[in-house]
Order: sequence, then C-alpha cells, then structure tokens
Amino acid sequence: MNGLVLSSALRPWIQAGLSVLLVDNPERAAELRAVPVSQAAAPGDAEVPARPVPGASRPPAQRVAPARAAKQDSPQAAPRPLQRDNAESQGRVLAPDAWPAAWQALRKRRPLPPRPLVFWTYAGLGDDLMGTPDPIRQRVIVRMLRELGHPGGTHVFWPYALPGDDAPGGPDAPSLFWSGAALLRPRTLLLFGSEARDALGMPKSLYPYCQERLAGRMVIQLPQPLSLAHNEAAFRQAQAFLRGLLSFCATPRG
Repeated sequence: MNGLVLSSALRPWIQAGLSVLLVDNPERAAELRAVPVSQAAAPGDAEVPARPVPGASRPPAQRVAPARAAKQDSPQAAPRPLQRDNAESQGRVLAPDAWPAAWQALRKRRPLPPRPLVFWTYAGLGDDLMGTPDPIRQRVIVRMLRELGHPGGTHVFWPYALPGDDAPGGPDAPSLFWSGAALLRPRTLLLFGSEARDALGMPKSLYPYCQERLAGRMVIQLPQPLSLAHNEAAFRQAQAFLRGLLSFCATPRG
C-alpha cells in the first residue's frame, strides 16, 4: 500500500483476520505504523522481535490453519430419510391368532379374497359391518362399487375400529387395521374422510381427491361417504377420480 509494509508485530494478527487494533498511547501507535519498503527486511534477513501489545498474546498462525482444515474436511451429516408414521413400520402388526374375539369374528364373517387390490375404510365402517349399519352410507358405497364394475374379490372393506374397541387392556384398533393389511396385502388403501386418515396416522397432506404413495402402497383420500350421498356432483367427481386411479383393477386376474 503506497510503498509501505506493515510492522512485523502486526503480521500474525493480520493473518489471523485482525482488521482494527486500538492502542492506548501515541508512542505505541507509532511503533505499529507501516514503515517504508526500503527499510523493510529483505527475504532471509533476521527480523528484530517486536514488543508484544500490552494485555495481548501473539496467536500462532498454526492454530488457525488446522481449525479451518478440520471444518472443511469434516463430512456433512447424511440427510435423514423421510419416515411416515404407520403401524406396519413400527411393528404394531398382530398375527391373526392374537386378534381379539370381535376381530376374529370379522375375519370369519365371510370368506376373504386371497388377493384383494383395494382396502376401503371410513369412520363408521365397523358399525356397518358388525353393529348398527347406516342405510344411507351403505347405499352410496354399494352404488360406487356397482358403477366401478370391477371383478369380484378386488375390494375388501376393513375397518380401523369395531364397536367396543375402547375396552381397556386390548390392542389399539388401528394396529388391527394394519394387521389385516399385512395379512391380505392390498395394493391400495382407500380412505374416506379425515377422521379415518388421522386415526391411521396418515400425513395431513392427504386431502379429498388426493393420493400419495406410502410404504409401497397407493393411499387415496376421498370425502366421507355421507357427503357423497347428499351431493350428486361430488359423487360423480369421486367416481371419475377413482375410475382413473383404479384402472388397473378393471383387468380380470387369472
């Protein structure tokens, strides 16, 4: 800078990143000011040790370089894989012999297809199957199945709760839903209503007329059946949505 070099006493501090230094008397400031290049020591010449700044110590340059190298060489933490909260991945699956009596009765109520493709569930399905059914809800579901026209054995209705599942001491009802899914291994889960979505621990990003692939299965979200029963336009929309997503169900299986 203008033919001047810094005093040797300041060089270690500049190397360490120092940009401003406050001193308490004019004499010390003069010692630290730059000197003409002509008076600077030539390469290889011995330098006269400078007096240390009162109250400070010279930081050796070697303390800075290793720290920077360590920061550059340290490997970045690998990103954690996205995990979805579902009972199958958490080991909450029970063997059929360990199911409560009501779920055993549901399993034996009628023969289950060996290879169903779609599991249907919604709030109140347990009552429709094993309790007091809702005729309006049943009517709209039967209509949906009839108009889809898929081969027999394609769809299975499996509740996430049965009447009386709130009895203390037993397994939680959603784990029995996942136990049925593990037994029958459907390709797709069809959920009606946010109550079913939340009860099964599905992500809140599932809204009506949305689908997402979770744990190797396609999960489809639709409005609750009663809202479709009272709204013909919504019913038609749901049917068109399902017909497109479930087109693989229309092919007869050998």
